[in-house]
Amino acid sequence: MEWSLVLISERSIVFLFVLVACALLCTGQTAWSETTPSSGSRISQETVEGSACYTYGDSETPTQAKRAAISLAQEQAVRNHRVFVQCATKVKNFQLDDDVVQTASAAILEGVRVEKEEKRRQEVCVTITASMSPVSMEDMIRQRVNAKEISQAAVSVVPQASASGAKVWTNKSDGHYVEGDRLIIYVQSDRDAYLKLDYFQADGTVVHMVPNQFRGQGMVKAGRVYAFGDQSSPEQFNVQGPFGAETIKAIFSTRPFETALTGGSLVGDSREYLQALAGSRGLKVEGTSHSVSLNTVSQTVEEYKKERKVSLSDSPR
Repeated sequence: MEWSLVLISERSIVFLFVLVACALLCTGQTAWSETTPSSGSRISQETVEGSACYTYGDSETPTQAKRAAISLAQEQAVRNHRVFVQCATKVKNFQLDDDVVQTASAAILEGVRVEKEEKRRQEVCVTITASMSPVSMEDMIRQRVNAKEISQAAVSVVPQASASGAKVWTNKSDGHYVEGDRLIIYVQSDRDAYLKLDYFQADGTVVHMVPNQFRGQGMVKAGRVYAFGDQSSPEQFNVQGPFGAETIKAIFSTRPFETALTGGSLVGDSREYLQALAGSRGLKVEGTSHSVSLNTVSQTVEEYKKERKVSLSDSPR
């Protein structure tokens, strides 16, 4: 596929996912991982408790009902914990309630144990206990909110022109990516234009795909589709943590972009870059933009969501 820009380096570019701590929601500075417990989780654990009931139909077994009740009890334990209660308003404002609760249930609760079980006709009720690190909970909520704030800001900066035929999309139409998935980005313009393509990641960093120190200014031809991350690309994208809301933004302009926007770097701080796009450095970005939103999750959380009964309501019965 033709790409009219100069590749300064033909080597594959490896994008590292480094957590940037900014826009603190709760206290604490510990980085959080869904696959490797933070040091705080080993030092300070608290016991949490949750109770829930599940009424099952004729097509379900008591064993399935018990698993469903345990999932609901885990989520109630998370919702009742003081850290979630303290942060609940902001979590709900960003529509992250289910994401935070299910992520904590899958990746932060440890040693889940059924303390009490009751069966009444076709209803199973359980009470569970588990251990949870408040530090890990705070870190996860802070990271999720930070990612959502950045993702929303990335969409709104340099608004899309209503009459523009330029667009950006990915190899998954729903934007849902699981840890290890391959991400391919496509762009197309309705006119010859210079392209600026940025990937705002859930860790608070932004990858400047075009232009950057490896690639000069990129000129796209009207009507042609350009791919990033496919078999012919020097860069490959495999989804890694931290996870959450992400945005890919393409800006199309009739003029080359100022290198001062990024300083020629490949990876930068998302918030600083958004301020630059908004004109904080006295630079005006002219052109039209198009954005696509992504949601990335870990394998652990994806498996939890699959096992969680589709028929469950979002709140304990």
